[in-house]
Amino acid sequence: MKYVVSTIFAAGAACLVALSASAQDKVSLRFGTVGVGSSWYNYGAGMADMVKAKLPAGSSIDVLPRAGGIGNLKLVQSGEMEIGISFSVTSGDACRGVGPFKAKHTNVRAVLGGLDAYFLAAFATKKSGATSWEDIAAAKNKFRLLTTAPGGSGEQAVRDVLALLGSGKEEIAKKGGRVAPASRAGAAETIRDGQADGWAHIVTRGHPGATQIATINDVIVLPLPEKAIKGMAAKGWSVATMPANLFRGQTQPIQTVKMASSIIAAASVPESVVYTFTKTVVENAAKLPKIHAALADFDPKQAADKGLNGNCPMHPGAAKYYKEVGLLK
Repeated sequence: MKYVVSTIFAAGAACLVALSASAQDKVSLRFGTVGVGSSWYNYGAGMADMVKAKLPAGSSIDVLPRAGGIGNLKLVQSGEMEIGISFSVTSGDACRGVGPFKAKHTNVRAVLGGLDAYFLAAFATKKSGATSWEDIAAAKNKFRLLTTAPGGSGEQAVRDVLALLGSGKEEIAKKGGRVAPASRAGAAETIRDGQADGWAHIVTRGHPGATQIATINDVIVLPLPEKAIKGMAAKGWSVATMPANLFRGQTQPIQTVKMASSIIAAASVPESVVYTFTKTVVENAAKLPKIHAALADFDPKQAADKGLNGNCPMHPGAAKYYKEVGLLK
């Protein structure tokens, strides 16, 4: 059977809308990813294509180009989407009601974890003179940093690192620098045209935005300071070494932190829909790298790992599959 993430999610959504529907009724799912052209959007579109054929005839999955690791959790919690992609760290924050979440997200359920490895990285042009995160935090040479829009885990991570280094957007602005959001599609050109000096985000193997930035700009990747690494690890990130040569000009391994993408669903999504989604993705793991190179890091045996799912409650549909294959007791 084929699963299409867009279709599967849409199918799940329909099931969600009609909780009394039988397993044979078509479903419609809204699947939250992030901006068009992002790794997550590609994940969603590819998975949807894998899953759709396994759902009842007429089912659909609408892959939405929003709202990032934080926003997707909030939209699943509010019922504005049925399935989404997030990160283990942000899912854990949402389920506990800490960090950027003011209350426990009791409608969020874990489905599948450990899809990839996302590293926190800052790219700085050589001509900017910046050689460290401390230079950014101190607004050396009035450094102008681009990030993504608020609501995503990458932008939150940048703010957290700057805070750990005793700085922030306002402090940098006072010194003549800038930290501002930019679209993924336009960041590389903004740097090339001299309107910014670098970009920071969470990136994975084959990340479209990072690849474009490193391809058309002469940049270096900045290692994360030990103080920031310890602080981020305390927030649930994993200490990591970003392998050399993930991006042009990055010839050495980079010390940083990482986390993994995961799939979440609303508690109200029918068990049969989530079961089908989970089974399809896990049993087609060998095909995932064709969707995106970063998915080569997915280990199906770790899909049910509690930590990789933010220690959130497991959705009954996913739990049923994992128990069948011996991944959960």
